[in-house]
Amino acid sequence: MDKEKYIVDNNIYILAKDKTKHNVTNVQIHDIVFKILLEIDRLCRKHNIGYALSFGTALGLNNYGSFIPWDDDADVAIDYFEYGRFVDALKTELSEEFTFECYEVDERCNVLIPSLKVRFKNSFIKEKNHFTLPNRSGRGNCIFVDVCPFMGVPENKKEHRKLINKSKIMMPFYVFLDAFLHINPIRMKKRLKDIEKETAEKYRDSKYVSQTVIIPFQEYPKKIVESLSFPREVIYPFKEYEFNGHKLFSFQNVEEFCRLRYGEKSLKIWKNDHYVEPFSFNKNSEHLLEVDIF
Repeated sequence: MDKEKYIVDNNIYILAKDKTKHNVTNVQIHDIVFKILLEIDRLCRKHNIGYALSFGTALGLNNYGSFIPWDDDADVAIDYFEYGRFVDALKTELSEEFTFECYEVDERCNVLIPSLKVRFKNSFIKEKNHFTLPNRSGRGNCIFVDVCPFMGVPENKKEHRKLINKSKIMMPFYVFLDAFLHINPIRMKKRLKDIEKETAEKYRDSKYVSQTVIIPFQEYPKKIVESLSFPREVIYPFKEYEFNGHKLFSFQNVEEFCRLRYGEKSLKIWKNDHYVEPFSFNKNSEHLLEVDIF
């Protein structure tokens, strides 16, 4: 088998149950998630907005040319300084079968998770973190793709962690107000968004980039995460790849991104005529409790 022609593991994984307790598979979820990715791609191409398949979706691209077979979501990165234009495009031109939510259009949205979600309306999900990080947007708990700004960050790792720790310190108070008292912690949200903006502007020309510093969970799980930031030349300029039979964009050097983020063992090894996958993934859904597709 030619290395470039390797496509995807054909195994089917049960990732959740629907309301009637029937199994929902990775294939069903990936079909919906891919529709969302194609809509993001359409809007970004139309408005010349750079985007990149990121994190687990980048790892799937590198290893499979598609989703990690047992993954249950997708991640997209957009440069912080193009994020506003992306939100504007969603406001005016997002197709009817989708919706989206973010703090910029609804202050009820959580800012401790990836900044924006594009959702497929005719679906329902219940996530494992539905209590501590509830969705207050009113746009429905539907299958989604996470969109997260990437920005320049301090080249010194200690300084980078200091910035992330600002949101970690706020997090217990934030969750207490939001999840337990049902009070929108708007002052904390505004402060966190100010930190995000200040960081992006201060480190605009930094040699290292990463996802927005206001997400507090960036080193989880520690057994996998190898790096918090990446050399700018590994990330930019975004590059077109074949993903699931379509041309989509990801980082300039996807393999190096995966190596830095998830470690050498995350990468499939080519053994003469087939791939060997040395990395022991948990082949179960990390996020979902219940899913319905209408």
